[in-house]
This record gives sequence, C-alpha cells and structure tokens, in this order.
Amino acid sequence: MTDAGPREVNEDAMFTAVSDDGSWVIAVADGLGGHDRGDEASQAAVGGLPERICSAADMAMVFAEANRRVLALSTSSQQKGYRVRPRSIPMTTLCVAAWTPEGGLLIGWMGDTVPFAVWSGPDGYAGSCCGSPHRDPYGYITVCLGQPPEDEAEEAGLVEVEMAGVFEDSEFPDAVIIASDGAWEPPAARYGGMEWLWDDSPAGIGSACAPGADDASGIAESVLGTARSLGLNDNATVAVAHRRRSPDQ
Repeated sequence: MTDAGPREVNEDAMFTAVSDDGSWVIAVADGLGGHDRGDEASQAAVGGLPERICSAADMAMVFAEANRRVLALSTSSQQKGYRVRPRSIPMTTLCVAAWTPEGGLLIGWMGDTVPFAVWSGPDGYAGSCCGSPHRDPYGYITVCLGQPPEDEAEEAGLVEVEMAGVFEDSEFPDAVIIASDGAWEPPAARYGGMEWLWDDSPAGIGSACAPGADDASGIAESVLGTARSLGLNDNATVAVAHRRRSPDQ
C-alpha cells in the first residue's frame, strides 16, 4: 500500500510476487528526495526483480542488476566530458525480502527503506528493524542505488548489500514489513526517535500494527494508517509478507 502524502509525485515503487509453492518476494524502493527523476529510479529498481530469490548470492545479483538499471538512467542522459550536477543523477533506495523452501528468509537493502520482523503475541504484534538505516549523522543517505562508481574503471553494478540475519524455524517471524522512510519516520518521531526502530516491545513497530490485523493487507493498512494519523510529510509505502501458522504452532 502506498500514499503520496503531500508530494505531487509519488517516488516510491513496490513489487510483490508469489509462486505456486508459496515462495514470495516483496520489495519497496524510494527515489532520493531532491534528485531528478526519483520516480523513474525507483521504478527501475523494482522493474526487473525476479519472482524467486533462493540464496544470498541471488540477492546480491538482484541488487547488482537493479543498480545497473538505475545507473542507465543517468548515463543515458549525460554527455561525456561534461560535469553533471549530483542532484541530476537519479538515485533510489531498495529493500527486498524473499522466502523459498530451499533458501529460507532472505532480506537485503540499501538506503533508509527498512525491513521489520514482527511476531504476534497476546499483547498484539512486537518486533524490530532488522538492521540500521544507511544514513550519516546529518541524515544523508550513505548507500543507495544509482551512485556512479568513484573509479570510472570500476565495473558498474557492483554494490554492497546489507543482509539481515538468518532466522531459525522457531524464531521465524509472523510477518516481514518493508517501510519507506515516509512510513516509519512519523511513528519513530512520535514515539521515541530512532530508537523506536529497535524497540522490540509492543511499543515499537508493534504499536503501528493493529492487534486485529491477521493478514498482510491488514498489517500494511494499519502501519500506513498509523503514519497517516501522525501526519505524512513524504511519500509513504508499506509492503508486507504474512506467515499463516498451522493450528498446532
């Protein structure tokens, strides 16, 4: 689910795919604010994602290919020999979560679109962010797709992807939530700042998940609804994969 908020253009893009064996892929990309063609960059990032990602190597390749697609947007409009204003280069964040029977749960991301793992309990949902947003102390994004290589001889497309930890079966989350910064920043600002991201009590990301939400769309709607209720100042997008447990689990 997505909401353009106060912006005229929604620079967020999302992707979902489910295979016959239950494998799935979800992703959210967010065009960097202030850079030209952010909406094109985010669409390019998710536009060629596969329906199955079975290993960390597969995930690394997914990000490398997405980076090539985003870089192509800038190289196609540049003239060799002329300096290009940094803000005119399209860039985007990307977060991808995937599950397959053979590979388990894999999560990779670059930027400040972040993944949360949440579990359902008697007090509602609880969980936390699987890593840390890639920002410097001033709030600027340090790692994203579309950054031209510092060394022009370096092979375009090589990127450093942060991977989430592997969850054991007994610790497998009930849901994986991917939220662009427009979706997670309002509750973080309201309920405790950046530390809110890692508050694994019901006061953390669980506070944005309605206790009665029992499927992916319900969780996505409640997380986005929480951000709306606190006042959107950016595009806000949420993608969710929900695991239905059998009655004996």
